[in-house]
This record gives sequence, C-alpha cells and structure tokens, in this order.
Amino acid sequence: MTTRWIATLRQGSRLLLAGLLAVGGLPLIPHAGLAQPAPLAQRDTAATPLLHVGDSGPLVSQLQTDLANRGLFAGVVDGHYGTDTAEAVRSLQAQRNLVVDGIAGPQTWLALEAARRAVTLPPPLLTAQLLTFTPLAVAQPAPPPPAFWLALMPLVPIAGGALTCLHRRQQRRGRVLRRRHPVVPKPKP
Repeated sequence: MTTRWIATLRQGSRLLLAGLLAVGGLPLIPHAGLAQPAPLAQRDTAATPLLHVGDSGPLVSQLQTDLANRGLFAGVVDGHYGTDTAEAVRSLQAQRNLVVDGIAGPQTWLALEAARRAVTLPPPLLTAQLLTFTPLAVAQPAPPPPAFWLALMPLVPIAGGALTCLHRRQQRRGRVLRRRHPVVPKPKP
C-alpha cells in the first residue's frame, strides 16, 4: 500500500514538473511513461504563416483574438493587420524574449500557443492591502510585589499561628474561670 502511494506521488510530481515546464514554453524533460510534445526546434514551422502589417484574413483575426485574450490587443478584431496589431505582437515578443520586430512568425505563433496552454491561476484571496499585521502580544507576568510585602509575607503564617494559640488559650481560661466561679442565674422577681 505504501509503495503504491509513493509511486503515485512521484508520478504526480513528475506530471506537475512537466506541466510547469510546458507553461514556460521550455522543452520538457523526457520521462518514460509520459507523453511528451515535440521540442520547440522540431515543430513544423512551415505550417505557421508569416503575418505583417498590411495582411488581412481569418489568420489575422485569429492572431488578434489570441492577443486580445492575453490582454495585449485592445483594438477591434477586424482581420486587418494594422499598426495596433503589430504593437500587440511586439509586446508579446518582448514578454517572451523574442526578436521584437512586430511580425508574427513561427516563434511568435509558438509563444501564443504556449500562452494559450498556460494554466492561469485565480487571483489570490488575500492580498497585502487586505492584511494588516500586528505584533504578537505575549502575556506578560505580573510584576513582583514590593520589597515591603515580600518582607511581611513570612510573618503571615506566624501571626496566624500566634492568633490561633491565643484564641485557644483564651478558651481554656474561660473554661477554668467558669469552673471556679459558676454563673448563678438571678431569681426573677
């Protein structure tokens, strides 16, 4: 049971690592048992069209839509490769450390494909603006009593013992006196 759990954990960590590497557009580390996409250098670059300013058609619309989905293109998706589309392509190329020329070539299409496959995480629930940090207040012990009280504290049991002794003595004395001088009730007139 434990061996199977460890094997599952290892497989999951390999898949996670492969996914993280794929999101960044890096070639994946080959591993037996995992399906691997072809490295970037081996992909068919002839199938990707070369688009530049002045082109038009459905491929330009697809490019504009992909750029708009990444937040790089704010214009109208009209299928005409204009200066605003070229500027959006330049932004993508700069983000992915490609040659910044504004022409949608094979590397730009690969960068768009990698961005399309990228896993987007939801925004964090807590941000720095929502949190205020306060130092941890640890309970402090009460300050020690004054020296005068510390000097009197040993006298408390002694004084209590002395009072108890005097009280008992007084009780004994009262019994003795009652025996010697009994109290005679006075007759009522």
